[in-house]
Amino acid sequence: MLIGDLPYLENVSDNEKIVGGTYLLGITSSTSAEGDNAYTLASTDVVLRNKGKKTKANGTGIALGIGEDAYADIDVYHEGFNKVKTKSKYKQRNNYAFMSVKVKAR
Repeated sequence: MLIGDLPYLENVSDNEKIVGGTYLLGITSSTSAEGDNAYTLASTDVVLRNKGKKTKANGTGIALGIGEDAYADIDVYHEGFNKVKTKSKYKQRNNYAFMSVKVKAR
């Protein structure tokens, strides 16, 4: 018996269209600091909601470095959304660096 003779096998050479979309919201947070009393905090949060035919996402990111040569950075990646609003704050002084980001995607 050949495998091709089995009646329940499908023809895999046919092309089939798949309808749908891909939505992505990603936030990465990084920070660094040096010294004896150095402190670092990096945190992100993303919530993706799907209501019917609409997909919405909210995200936040925080990066804080306290100490010598302090560094803070946040990157935002998005795909598939029609409207993306980003608000960010950044402060850097001699011994600290701080960055925060809020993202709303529709």
